[in-house]
Amino acid sequence: MSETSVIGLRRPKGLAARAALFTCVLLIVTAVLSAATVMFGALRESAHHQLNVTRGLAVHLSNISGDMLAAGDMQSLAVMAQQTAARTEVLRLAIYDGDGAVIVQSEGNAAESAVTLRVARRVLRESALSHERAAGGLAIGAPIVREGRVVGVALIMWDDMAYRFEALPALAPFLLILACLVLGGVPITAHFVRRAVAPLDTLSAFAERIAENGEAEPIDLRTGDEFETLATAFNKMIGRLNASMKQIQEIAFVDPVTRLPNHDRFVREVDYAIMQRGEQGAGAVAVFELQRLPKLLQTLDQDAARDFLRVVAERFVASTRTVDRVVRLRSKEQQQAMPARLSAAEFAVFVPEGVSQSDAARFGQHLNAALNQTFEWRGHKLTLGACCGVALAPRDGREAETVIRHARMAISAAQSSPARIKVFTQSLDREAVARVTLEREMRGALERNEFRAYFQPKINVATGKVEGCEALARWIRPDRTIISPGRFIPVAEESGLIGALSDAIMREACWKAAAWSRSGHPAKVAVNVSALQFRSDRFADQVLRVVQHAGLAPSQLELEITESVVMQDPDRALRVIHPLKEAGIRLAIDDFGCGHSSLATLSKLPFDVIKIDQQFIRALEKDANAAAIVEMILALSRTLNMEVVAEGVERREDMEFVASRGCHWVQGFLFGAAMPAAEFAQMLRRQAGDDIDAEDAEDAA
Repeated sequence: MSETSVIGLRRPKGLAARAALFTCVLLIVTAVLSAATVMFGALRESAHHQLNVTRGLAVHLSNISGDMLAAGDMQSLAVMAQQTAARTEVLRLAIYDGDGAVIVQSEGNAAESAVTLRVARRVLRESALSHERAAGGLAIGAPIVREGRVVGVALIMWDDMAYRFEALPALAPFLLILACLVLGGVPITAHFVRRAVAPLDTLSAFAERIAENGEAEPIDLRTGDEFETLATAFNKMIGRLNASMKQIQEIAFVDPVTRLPNHDRFVREVDYAIMQRGEQGAGAVAVFELQRLPKLLQTLDQDAARDFLRVVAERFVASTRTVDRVVRLRSKEQQQAMPARLSAAEFAVFVPEGVSQSDAARFGQHLNAALNQTFEWRGHKLTLGACCGVALAPRDGREAETVIRHARMAISAAQSSPARIKVFTQSLDREAVARVTLEREMRGALERNEFRAYFQPKINVATGKVEGCEALARWIRPDRTIISPGRFIPVAEESGLIGALSDAIMREACWKAAAWSRSGHPAKVAVNVSALQFRSDRFADQVLRVVQHAGLAPSQLELEITESVVMQDPDRALRVIHPLKEAGIRLAIDDFGCGHSSLATLSKLPFDVIKIDQQFIRALEKDANAAAIVEMILALSRTLNMEVVAEGVERREDMEFVASRGCHWVQGFLFGAAMPAAEFAQMLRRQAGDDIDAEDAEDAA
């Protein structure tokens, strides 16, 4: 995970402090508002108390004044007014008659006079008590009533603070207690708030560890509230996430059938070892190709195939552990060899920590021998045909893919090795480059029609004449140099070009044979069929189309199919060759004796010719067993009523040996090598006694 993403997920600091501060501020604000509310209520109550007291005094003054006015005692009224106005809390006193005229009043300023006059008039108008706060005092007027009639107004203006009680001194104990509660409550509240949000801090730290490391220990919160629920949910979520990650890693890095590391995991391990050890020698990579495994798995259902693969993997792993102890003499501190499955038919082993070339070769040889031993599975005995290629790191590559590629390159060379194992060398790399170059040149040569059919004569033993030939591919470059088939045929088979090459040779052979027949010199032509051609479902249709276009009689064409190709699937082979046989085309089994034919199967296939492989003919001089094999094949052909062609005849003695035992056709260097079509045509004309010069002039024209 990048640094930016980790920072983006990092929790903010001071969350508990901010929560405590917020709570404390809320507590203080609540206390202040409470004190202000109490003070405001106290002030209102003080004002209400003042109003009640002063109203009573105003009523009392109106009663006394009414009595004095009724008695006409104005002197006493004036004295009473003067004495009352002399009090410090009284700002002004006035007695008005029923018309609002002043009877008695104390001294005062104009503002106070205006207020008292306004209140007096309101009392006379409403015939009820009235008051007004203005000019720094409280003016209260009470009506003077006699016999149910308002005869005047008694008005007294008090100081604004008169008869009020002091709210602050009265509330001082309460405010002191409130302040103490606030001062003591702030730290206590902060403490409990911090404790309350502590689980949230734990959850945040857990999320931070997940962001930084991708994993963390489960959270243990026992709060009994939503925090515990959240922690439990986190633990379950991380548990499921870890399980999903393990499952994803298994899918990405483990072979699902054998449970071995797959190609990607193997590459990672080798790359890591190369990076760690560098020039000290990271180790060796041995790749094993089980050549018969794919075809075997095709014959099994899915469950059986998986079961057999597990059996192979178990032997592979057990053998790897045993060989690792025997060959490397590994100590407990050294890393074990790692087996893996790279592909459907490829297994591999990485032997770490500086293995020598000889040890790596012995390691691969022992494992290869273990894989080549027969597997006894469900009552069957199966062999897999293992080949091993070995490459060393970093000698043969500084990247895992390069080392594995070189090990696979060594497998190609191991297929022709008696031990079926090969250690990679630079010469193999050069050969591979040369093969790739040759393949590229072959593709261009096919487009330019540089591959031509050469024809090797076939002698009818009964007549001693050339009555047939075998078409062989030759690569003739523009500079007239001829490339040997031994060079380009293997490359064509590996690259898949053999099909196009065989088609081109078949077309040319059919056209040439048709031309010879039209000129009065018919000769049967035999054409080799590649395995790639024969696997095509349209093979028979293609052959018949070529014969028809060339104008060749089907009986003049002979198709040579190797024994191994036919025996891969005899039932399919019968279906493919049946329409060819019906059309009259001759069929021959090529390289007979080199494969694993079943005589019962062979007797059911409608072949016309058996070709004895040239290795048996060439061994007649030195190997008595070869003579016995040839005699057996000739006897078999007589039993099956099939013709026999002996190829590779180079000595007169070999010719006489096969002819005396009933061989029908012979071919080989004794009678001529493969030659261009023009030369073979001259041979046919010369054999017929025609004027060769005249025919050549005709061909030139």
